[in-house]
Amino acid sequence: MSKPHWPAARLGGGSGMSSLLALFLADFIVRTSYQIGKAPVLPVFAHGLGASPLLLGAIVSVSTATGFFLKPLFGLLSDYRGRWIWLMIGTTLFTLVPALYLFVKTPSDLFALRIIHGLATAVYGPVTLAYVASWRRNKAAEAFGWFGLARTLSYILGPLIGGAALTFAAPETIYAATCFLSALAFLPTLYVRNFDHVAKPPTWSLTEAIQVVLTCRPLFVLAIIEGTTYIAIYAVKAFLPVMALIAGYQPIEIGTFLALQEATNAILRPPMGRLADRTRPGLPLLLGLATLAAGLLVLSVGGPAQSIMLAVAVLIGAGQGAFGPATLSLVSIATPPQHLGLAFGSIGAIRNAGKIAGPIIAGALVSTLSYQAAFASIASIPLLLALWILVSPRHSPSALEYSAVTVKGSGPPQGKSPGN
Repeated sequence: MSKPHWPAARLGGGSGMSSLLALFLADFIVRTSYQIGKAPVLPVFAHGLGASPLLLGAIVSVSTATGFFLKPLFGLLSDYRGRWIWLMIGTTLFTLVPALYLFVKTPSDLFALRIIHGLATAVYGPVTLAYVASWRRNKAAEAFGWFGLARTLSYILGPLIGGAALTFAAPETIYAATCFLSALAFLPTLYVRNFDHVAKPPTWSLTEAIQVVLTCRPLFVLAIIEGTTYIAIYAVKAFLPVMALIAGYQPIEIGTFLALQEATNAILRPPMGRLADRTRPGLPLLLGLATLAAGLLVLSVGGPAQSIMLAVAVLIGAGQGAFGPATLSLVSIATPPQHLGLAFGSIGAIRNAGKIAGPIIAGALVSTLSYQAAFASIASIPLLLALWILVSPRHSPSALEYSAVTVKGSGPPQGKSPGN
């Protein structure tokens, strides 16, 4: 039985940096195009078609549910046959599907089309993250920090462009126009083809791949951290605007709070990623959870005063910017190279579950408590996670990192080596 050998791919040199830049541009283009068609365009479109409040909420969230079910599958397929072909499939979906909005006539049509449109992000998420992890294995946090800027900037620009476009164009026309924007992503995607990781079909089975990922304790802990943290983040996204409206804020002011949160997230991701690489990922992970909890506690105690709202936006954005790259880096360290797609797909699915559950849990809390009491309750999520990591020896940052390194060097099941 031959000794397993997993090549340590890393991001280094001009070609590595240029490939990361190409992937960044592709991701930024398609995600900005996608966000243009979300808030406020999608709710306006659904409302104009006569969707009930319940159905409108389902229309907005169903694309996230698509990712919950299919991200692990697409990540696994990218491990098995190569990532570039799936990157092209995702780009094609981003480019062609928006044209179908021209044919939507009923809320049910829109609901079904959002399921199809969600396939694009379900493909892109795990595949792009696996690319970054493949290029830079052990010091990936800063690379993830820079790469995460593409998504964060799209969250800022997309709603601004979509809202402005609504002043002179119908929603279905806006969707059709995003086809042309998404098509621009084919140019950097073609460049990324030169850096695909698969030279020949691997010999490991799908069952073995799933076994490796499901039995990896660091991945299990990181999945809990990602899923529960996004419950808190998306609870805030759903109900902070409502709380602000009730307090008398204008929509432009609420938009400013949300933009400040995303801008803080964007600014801090690269330096916090660098901190994770130079020290250890567990440090910014804990710092991010504590900062997120602090922001929610400040909101619950201070109420909707303007200075409080601005401080909360900065704290929540800072928390996201700190723990995001660190978590992705730990996933990269913990996962054997040939299973990165499946690992990031699984983590992405759990993250999507948190995005879906957050507004539901927040809604249940708000219906029985005040807004401030509800946010205080939500603050317990990241706070308890941080305490759990600190108190439990098996889940401390150093233990996670040690386990991750052990898993990475343990070899796939049954002593098989990829591609041999």
